[in-house]
Amino acid sequence: MEDIQHAIKLEHDLASGASVCDMFINPIDRRRTILAVSAVTTQAASGAMYMISYGTYFFEMANVGNAFQNSCILSALGVVAILLNMTVVTRIGRRRIFLISGLIICGFSQLITAAVYTVHPGTESTGRVIVGLSVIFVVAYSGMISTYAWVAGGELPSQRLRSYTFGLATGIGFLGAWLTTFTAPYFINIASLNWGPKYGYIWFPSCLIAATFIYFFLPEAKGRTLEEIDEMFEQRISARNFSSYRCLGTAVVEERLKGPADIEVTEDMS
Repeated sequence: MEDIQHAIKLEHDLASGASVCDMFINPIDRRRTILAVSAVTTQAASGAMYMISYGTYFFEMANVGNAFQNSCILSALGVVAILLNMTVVTRIGRRRIFLISGLIICGFSQLITAAVYTVHPGTESTGRVIVGLSVIFVVAYSGMISTYAWVAGGELPSQRLRSYTFGLATGIGFLGAWLTTFTAPYFINIASLNWGPKYGYIWFPSCLIAATFIYFFLPEAKGRTLEEIDEMFEQRISARNFSSYRCLGTAVVEERLKGPADIEVTEDMS
């Protein structure tokens, strides 16, 4: 209990000396702020908000089965995907899930949906394709993007600025979600631009841009403690080398575990 209280007091002391401007003045903290904000906003960049908000209307346009029932089934599948995600969160690297299993699947699902609707609009076969790809999209988003966006956004900020950085990331993430939800009707409604499922043409490049950013800039923090993450950022380790970097504290412990015998054997061999 004393250790917990000491840790809480230490974190409080660190936060008390921080200001909002520190997120942008220091280059290291600025990098961590940009990464945290980018991770959270991948939810809006995937284009999922219009599917979540206007799923029933979207299925009404597909004209396959009961639109409301299809929307409820889609929401249930999203919940199942999130629950299944709990079994793999500690086994699969977050960058791989973001890049391969999440954004790329969502992007191509929307591209194919838009292309099929462009070629054969209003047919029953097109409607079935839309429903099927919507299931793939929601499962990919719920199980592979939305959950990891919050995880990455919360663990990348420095401990001293975590509340400020994560608060900023959350605010910008919700702003992006609101902007997508607010503007979607102007694209999909018959009385407006009447794009319908062709709205996916916008989100395919958005997903690819987000995936490219993650591949080059988002570090892999799986299995790392907060102290190790701090060390790697302080050492300015590139995102590609995060997963293979050997922290100084870990190296010291490994040297101690070797013991005198191992050291003597090594010296004799040399």
